[in-house]
Amino acid sequence: MAIMVQDLLRARSGAPRRPVPRIERLHVATAMAVFFSIVLIDAMLRPLAGFDLPLMTRIQTANAPGLESYFETIGYLTGSVGAITLWALATVALATRRIWSAALAMALMPIGGVFNTLIGEVLVVRTRPHLDELQRTSLNFEERSFPSGHVEGAMLFYGLIFLLARRIEYRGLRLAVQAGAVILVASTSVSRIWQGAHWPSDVLGALLLGGVLAIALDEIARRSRSLDGLPFIRAQWLEHDEAAPHAHALTSLVIFQGETVAKVYAPGLLPRALYWLAFQAPFPYVANTHALWAAAHRRNLAGMLTEYWYGQRLTAGALGVDRIDGRLALVSEFVEGEAASDRAAAKRFLTDLRARFEEAGLPTWQIDPRQPRAVDNVLQIADGSFRIVDLESGLVSPLASRSTWGHAIRRQMVPFCDDLFFDVLRDYLAREEAAMTVARGETWVAELHALIDDAEMQVAKWHASEPRLWHRLFAFVAGGFGIRSGVRTGRALWTGGNDKAMSWVDAGVTRWETEGRLSETETVLLREQIAQPDFQQMMPYLGGHILLSIPLRFPFGCIIRPMLVAGALGWSTTMLLRRKIDRSAWKRAAGIHSPLVMIVAAIPGAGSVAYLASEPIRRNRLMLRVMTDAMLFKLPKGMYLKSGARKWIARPARTEPLTLVPVQQTTDPKPLAA
Repeated sequence: MAIMVQDLLRARSGAPRRPVPRIERLHVATAMAVFFSIVLIDAMLRPLAGFDLPLMTRIQTANAPGLESYFETIGYLTGSVGAITLWALATVALATRRIWSAALAMALMPIGGVFNTLIGEVLVVRTRPHLDELQRTSLNFEERSFPSGHVEGAMLFYGLIFLLARRIEYRGLRLAVQAGAVILVASTSVSRIWQGAHWPSDVLGALLLGGVLAIALDEIARRSRSLDGLPFIRAQWLEHDEAAPHAHALTSLVIFQGETVAKVYAPGLLPRALYWLAFQAPFPYVANTHALWAAAHRRNLAGMLTEYWYGQRLTAGALGVDRIDGRLALVSEFVEGEAASDRAAAKRFLTDLRARFEEAGLPTWQIDPRQPRAVDNVLQIADGSFRIVDLESGLVSPLASRSTWGHAIRRQMVPFCDDLFFDVLRDYLAREEAAMTVARGETWVAELHALIDDAEMQVAKWHASEPRLWHRLFAFVAGGFGIRSGVRTGRALWTGGNDKAMSWVDAGVTRWETEGRLSETETVLLREQIAQPDFQQMMPYLGGHILLSIPLRFPFGCIIRPMLVAGALGWSTTMLLRRKIDRSAWKRAAGIHSPLVMIVAAIPGAGSVAYLASEPIRRNRLMLRVMTDAMLFKLPKGMYLKSGARKWIARPARTEPLTLVPVQQTTDPKPLAA
């Protein structure tokens, strides 16, 4: 095994000589997953597969000198101690040689044990071989049999080595490593059956499951090839002119270009890994233009604020984003200065600056004096004052002040990295704007507001380009596990339903009035009825049911709609018992959420307009016809008019308006003539 790992370590970091097309790996993995599902279902339904006993009996008849000792050796290599030892050695060896992609795939191998445990303990109840017909049987009477842990582990580990060996340049060496991996997996599979430890279907299931996982880990290794060769902490070495003035920072290459300084980010593995764990995205200052522009605006914003606080800009102003040798670079002003000679004075300056940054909602990690490298971000110029030359974080760190953590938690922005709290900043500007105008002038203040707007736009685009799953999870938990958003959605649905229903009714009345189907008196009476409290109380429920019927198809709509009607009536009854409403208000609610409405709500198709059967509409047949006509006009493709059904619902247009005597509105008005 040590030889195999060393051979693998000699693999070049470039593309493999004979790559396997990704589509082929996907097809193989899919086929193996399908076959494993079949074997798994069979194991869940039957104690043994049909081929288990005859195939196992046949394999156990095999005999050769040294076969038993050979299988014992194989069992040790794939057992707990041997397998864990080889896995740890391979992972450390790959990481030592900075083959991070392969080391990552190896480090994720324990996921195979999780699958094995879940399947063997939860899904499949199968004991190990103990039949008298067998020459050798298992001595383990407690552990489950499906799938074989030894075989799955061997297939996962040596299968991954087989796939990673494609990186080896030399054909003979590559084939030797792959052949060795195949022999070890095959030997493990046969040995577990020959020794009576597992049934053949246990081995088959383990081979299929281990193969799927090995291909998945190899895909992870393939996708992370760009990490290979990176230093663990310090910045990656980049091609540059050694004769030109430059410096190497923790996560970047700094190139001095006379009056300007260009910073090209190329962080090592740890900074990239920390950022990916925090935000599930590549380190932003390498290739994310929006993140770099956000950094430039943030630095200039800090410079303008220091100008207000201290009378002069104390940051190296950012000039923009450029490309150097095809790589993005943050370009800033060159500051003529040297390392702070009085570090205590520099720390006092940073302590004061940190408090001002926190008050204004700016990130403080790079200038926090408690941060070991903060003083290194400060240069002292000829007049003795200090200049901040770096405000961009190289690491995602939880070491922030309590004020910053409070801002982040309240805004559901955990974790955070170089984040501006724009609402805090704007509140600060609102408090200080008058003083700023006096000190710096209106033009300066307008420039500051424009810079904040630009910074917020770039930050929004930067954050939108990243998954930021922890932010979403934090927001979900902080939002009451979706309850608050559900309440907001319900309120919006209630308001939208009311507006929708009112627009339908108004459109229906207007249409009949325009078509001459209503007299002036009837129109006035209908609009008066619409304005009555019980009618207004019913409208949101009508609109809400119609909107709910879009996502709630049969049978869910037919179940949920009656429950909503019953719930509304139950709530009114509860309010009556608690004496929050009087009996007349409850009667009005009972007329709206009546048993008839509940019954209609359960009818497919008609349930969405069940509240047309409520008492405020049912007491006036003319209103019922107007609203039914208005609803049917919403059918797609003009189906209502094409069907000819309108002549049975809409009353004929009158040549002369009717003269009706207005009636006084009561709690139970008389219905208009239809």
